[in-house]
Amino acid sequence: MRRSGRFQKSLLDNGMTLLTESVTQFQSLSIGVWVTAGTRHEKPGEEGLSHFLEHMMFKGTERRSALDIALAVDRVGGEFNAFTAREYTCFHLLLLSRDLNLAVDIMSDVLLSSKLAQEEIERERKVILQEISMVEDNPEELVHDLFFEQAFGGHPLGKPILGSPQTVSSFDRPTVYSYYRRHYSPSQMLISVVGDVDHQRVKKLLNKHLTLKSKEAPRQQHKRANLHRPSIKGSSKTYARDLEQTHVVIGFPGVAYNHADRFSAYLLNVYLGGGMSSSLFQEIREKRGLAYTVYSSLAPFSDTGLFSIYVGTSPKEVGTCMDVIGKELRKLRDATLDKDAVDVLKQNLKSTILLNADSVESRMSAIARNEMFFGRYYSMQDVVRKIDKVTPQSMRAIAKQTFKPGKLVVALMGPKNLKSLPRKLAQHL
Repeated sequence: MRRSGRFQKSLLDNGMTLLTESVTQFQSLSIGVWVTAGTRHEKPGEEGLSHFLEHMMFKGTERRSALDIALAVDRVGGEFNAFTAREYTCFHLLLLSRDLNLAVDIMSDVLLSSKLAQEEIERERKVILQEISMVEDNPEELVHDLFFEQAFGGHPLGKPILGSPQTVSSFDRPTVYSYYRRHYSPSQMLISVVGDVDHQRVKKLLNKHLTLKSKEAPRQQHKRANLHRPSIKGSSKTYARDLEQTHVVIGFPGVAYNHADRFSAYLLNVYLGGGMSSSLFQEIREKRGLAYTVYSSLAPFSDTGLFSIYVGTSPKEVGTCMDVIGKELRKLRDATLDKDAVDVLKQNLKSTILLNADSVESRMSAIARNEMFFGRYYSMQDVVRKIDKVTPQSMRAIAKQTFKPGKLVVALMGPKNLKSLPRKLAQHL
């Protein structure tokens, strides 16, 4: 198979895990630092702190100003960014393999020496409050946040990644620095590097530059024994807004990252709402013209997951959309898909994975997530073989396990007088 790489794993002198995949055909290099610090790890009153700290790490170090960091990356045509998820934060840098020394130097400088200055905190607070306002003005994005809150209740996984205006307004330097000290240690971090690189050279550079210290043993598979597993119960809630459309997210408890039949669930997602040929897109948009946007998605976590469906439609068409969705879910529960149809789904998913294999950033993310959630490396060939093992019967089994009316979670946002809709949807299932 093309673009095959040579994977290696070792520990740095400080106990941090290093993963590399050498792919000599690439001229580009992607380096990512993954930190076990996300929404799930925030205490009451800290909601949004993982994301806030992620922003602050770019605001200047002892050696470089924020502009210096940006200029150093721009001069070599690179990209330096980060994102916060519910179970981790990732800092990722893309540039040419020849600029490995610069990549290690900048990444180490940001992780070790960020000032987290109070004046920058005050400035960035305004930026993040604007970011929260953007979500509030985007019904499709906001209803997903409300759906997570509805599904997970008071569990940290249900909290918005950005936090709230109240929590963000309360953060000061002692709070931000304390959170940094609590989570940014070698036992809670790993580094993944993909490109035309030599593992031993990368390790030597990181041992020289990334001198974070920790007395803790290396964290294997990023275990989270101190974090309780959430309980997802069937529930529904409507949110009245003066909108032209009604935005609906329905969902069910889904598979965790390490579920034995996770690829059956991934193929169900492709079938239902994974593209323009998916059943919901065809039935709701193409055949009936009921909505512009309809899709399904999977959100796996270390010990749980969510399978969700979103549709944005006019208030008068919501009931019809719910009828169609209920029919498609019942079909998957009550009958086995044709083998030829499943083979098409497999080809779709395998092709998507192989196309991603041409991106160093995708491969960098893949080897990191494999380590975090499985504690091992999976090659592209390994993944393709697992997809090929899925059967129509295993897909139906996952559908029956997932699409249970009693586990239905609904978040609905739109004009008033829609409170009866969640109950009607449950009847359609």
